[in-house]
Amino acid sequence: MQGYRSASVMKPFLLRVENATVYRGDNEVLKEINWTQHEGENWAVVGNNGCGKTTLMKLLFGEILPIDGGQVHWFNSTTWRGLFEIRERVGFVSAEFQRQYDQNVTALQVVESGFFSSIGLWEDVRETQTRKAEAEMDHLGIRHLAPRRFLQLSYGEARRVLLARALVNRPDLLVLDEPCAGLDIPTREVFLETLSRRVRNRNLIYVTHHIEEILPAITHVLLLKDGRVFAQGKKHDILTGEAFSEALECQVSVQENGGRFWITGCRPHRKQ
Repeated sequence: MQGYRSASVMKPFLLRVENATVYRGDNEVLKEINWTQHEGENWAVVGNNGCGKTTLMKLLFGEILPIDGGQVHWFNSTTWRGLFEIRERVGFVSAEFQRQYDQNVTALQVVESGFFSSIGLWEDVRETQTRKAEAEMDHLGIRHLAPRRFLQLSYGEARRVLLARALVNRPDLLVLDEPCAGLDIPTREVFLETLSRRVRNRNLIYVTHHIEEILPAITHVLLLKDGRVFAQGKKHDILTGEAFSEALECQVSVQENGGRFWITGCRPHRKQ
């Protein structure tokens, strides 16, 4: 279903997915995905666990490929761009990164690895890069964490270090894949407040299944259900009780307060 669709103003695109279908074994996990993010738009990708959000992120970054002529295009070009070029221009934050670093790596080294789009440091870091990394940590209020072992940080501290890593190379697009997973509510709010300050005038994709994490800076929403695009368009057109009740198969209300959105109530639909 592609309901609740609202139009986008035609501008140069950052990202375009065309007719993308993905299988895992014999199971169809994404079906005929069509989605474009234009310059100046900030998108939230939303849906229940298992709806295809993680698979979509893997598709975008070339970890899996679509079948039957599906395409992913980047940065207003239909010519294939190498994965290294894409990763140089895209800052990425994921809770999964937290478990992939060596136990002896410091927080500063994690931020420095953002210059190379790598997990860990495999190249020499220039002094100018170290200064930029320290400056980014200053901006996020985490400069004091620089010498500490990354794996010894709290979840909230580590997530802000990963945000600094994503921002240090001044990316054209910032992608956050469920960055608040595992955070308690106070820590989540600290992270979101930090993010809000640092993403002004940046292009953003924010992946979550909690609509209360959708920041005021988000302009558009892509709502997935069962591996398909259920709805997409401007934020206020998609974040409605009608759309989410049908997508979640549960009667809900969506309320806005202070530029943030909240789901209240959940009465399962009666089966006919």
